[in-house]
Amino acid sequence: MSITERLFAYLAERHPRSSRGVHEARSIEPVRFVEASDRLLTWAERARGEDAVAACADAFARFSSDVNLAQARYEAAGEYPNKTHAECEAELYGQEAMADYLWGVYLTNFLWSHHFDLLTWFEDRFVAALPDQAKLLELAPGHGGWGLTALHRRPGSSLVGYDIAPSSIEIATRLANAADVEDRVDYHRADATTLEPEPSVSYDAAICCFLLEHLEQPHRVVEVLAAHLPERGRAFVTGALTAAQIDHIYEFRDESELCLLAEKAGFRVVETRSLAPQRTLPRAKFLPRSMGLIVERKRESAP
Repeated sequence: MSITERLFAYLAERHPRSSRGVHEARSIEPVRFVEASDRLLTWAERARGEDAVAACADAFARFSSDVNLAQARYEAAGEYPNKTHAECEAELYGQEAMADYLWGVYLTNFLWSHHFDLLTWFEDRFVAALPDQAKLLELAPGHGGWGLTALHRRPGSSLVGYDIAPSSIEIATRLANAADVEDRVDYHRADATTLEPEPSVSYDAAICCFLLEHLEQPHRVVEVLAAHLPERGRAFVTGALTAAQIDHIYEFRDESELCLLAEKAGFRVVETRSLAPQRTLPRAKFLPRSMGLIVERKRESAP
């Protein structure tokens, strides 16, 4: 039995409510789904040990249930429950809780249909266009899956990542070792919203996935991305729109908000993709979406 088949069997037995959505994700591109699932689960098993499939599946089911509950509360209240990082920190950002959260999020990259769609778009439209030996910057890698996918597809590339959470650095490092790219990754603990460019360091491209909605001032991290890239340097950025989670602070309602955020920071928007789950709450007022943007640093205007 393959590692993906083991995951499906475990979910069917222990978390049947999650199984329908998982099958929806696989139906998008079955062959490609299995390739991504086998790869990401194998990395998790190497990083966590023999019980990784069960432990990650449990974390995924808990995370998905929490998201559904948060979305229902958002529908009732009309706004996100937390407005500051301090409020989220009190509820979520302990070391143990954060690790469980990150492993759950890691599986959404391929088990949620709209996230799997976004992952394949990331590979096809952003990663495929990178130089063979690209130097990548990743802000808030979290579990590290996005950047590690890029390194897997671009064997000559390297990546430097910055994350404020110790749990993120630990898990991303373990997964980098499991993916056999540890010699091409360098993670550091730092606040991505205040990161200053180093004159001696240059990057070809950057990645920042699902950070913006966690910030009180999301424009600051987009400005950091722009400051670290040369003219024509590209970045892959994602954000959540009207999609509640316990640690979502900034409520984006329209796709244009993310585009304007990038443009004001000095980027031009090259491509976008906005995706929603195949199923939503009955009579929902808000459509939860995950949006990806490929943006390019504008040329400096002549004086």
